[in-house]
Amino acid sequence: MSLHEQPLTRSGGKHDFLRGLADASPFVFSLLLSFTVIGLLGYQQGLSGIHSVIFSGALMSAPLQMTLLEAPQQSLSLLTVLLSALSINLRFLVFTLSLRSSLRDGPLRGYIPALLVMANAAFTLMSLRRESAPLTRAYCNTVSFTLYAAALCGTLLGYLFASLADRHLVEHISVIIAIFIASSLGKLARDYHQLLAQAVALLACFASVWLFGAINLLAILAITLLLSYLYDR
Repeated sequence: MSLHEQPLTRSGGKHDFLRGLADASPFVFSLLLSFTVIGLLGYQQGLSGIHSVIFSGALMSAPLQMTLLEAPQQSLSLLTVLLSALSINLRFLVFTLSLRSSLRDGPLRGYIPALLVMANAAFTLMSLRRESAPLTRAYCNTVSFTLYAAALCGTLLGYLFASLADRHLVEHISVIIAIFIASSLGKLARDYHQLLAQAVALLACFASVWLFGAINLLAILAITLLLSYLYDR
């Protein structure tokens, strides 16, 4: 057996765990904000906190969840949700097949827990990681479960905020849009500069609410575009 074909050892487990946390951290910020929107909409639509979290855990797709929650209630049947969950989660099968050749740290069943909760961001990180190193279970588990937990926590935080905040503030659609814009900025960020841009855009949202009592959506969009432009330069 050549050196390249030898199985991976567990000695790098701690390193892969820390590497996974470092790679996932920019996505944690984005997912927390994106799924806060789901919690807000879930409360508006009369879902319980538990149902909202389960909704996010089953789909893990903020755009699809936003679409379903904005749909008329009479069209949002259990069958609709189940079919949506099935169709969106077929991506996990595609993700797994595309990563199969890089999963060399023991048998595939050792990766099943991570692959079951793997979101788009986790797949992106794994795809980038495999270009420089084999995908270990420690790395895959850390990335997948960190981002999964961020989505669930974001949903719960959004729901709790909606239950405590003034109803008029929660119903202000521009707040939801502005938060979503801020969370989408630098979604694939892996460095300090884009994390800073996300933070500035989010602070601009809070400053607008604090100073004017509402979100100035055009101002937030302008700040977001300006920061993106400066970063690209």
